Amino acid sequence: MNEGRSILIFESKDLYIGLVKPIDIDDVVKLYNSNTHFLENHMRSNQVKFRWVVNELESMRNAGFCSCKVVEKDSGKIIGIIDFKVDQETYLSLLMIHRDYKDKGFGTQVYRAFEEYAKSRQSKYIRLDVVVGYSSHVLNFWTSNGFVKFEDTTLNWTGVILPAVTMKKKLSPYCLT
Repeated sequence: MNEGRSILIFESKDLYIGLVKPIDIDDVVKLYNSNTHFLENHMRSNQVKFRWVVNELESMRNAGFCSCKVVEKDSGKIIGIIDFKVDQETYLSLLMIHRDYKDKGFGTQVYRAFEEYAKSRQSKYIRLDVVVGYSSHVLNFWTSNGFVKFEDTTLNWTGVILPAVTMKKKLSPYCLT
């Protein structure tokens, strides 16, 4: 088995999205650690370690989530990660872009390709939870992509309880439920 090869899950014009493999862990650590504002607000830390990423990926897999790398086609570099579980109501747990690639349209490109993927799997809704009070940019991103607030909630990220909102987006105008 070639641990470096990854099955393509979906793609966009400039990116392909495939399962994170063991050979990708160092790049995923760097990706998380490039987002210090996220880490400080979600985990009260400014970095993660290799073992934490391995445990997080295993935990997500055990919960039925796909943890995928976002790879820029031209360079072959991992520039993001996306965790999700596709069902009637698809749950998008994480979409993170490396700090060096933010504000270049990659997050939007990944999300739109992901939405098309969820539709192709007959998902009726996409749900996500957004931590509030640390970045209005994140909430604005999801609102601009058609999500609406569904309810207030809290998230437990590595033992840190965070205020959040659950947001949803209907994928089909014909959904009645």
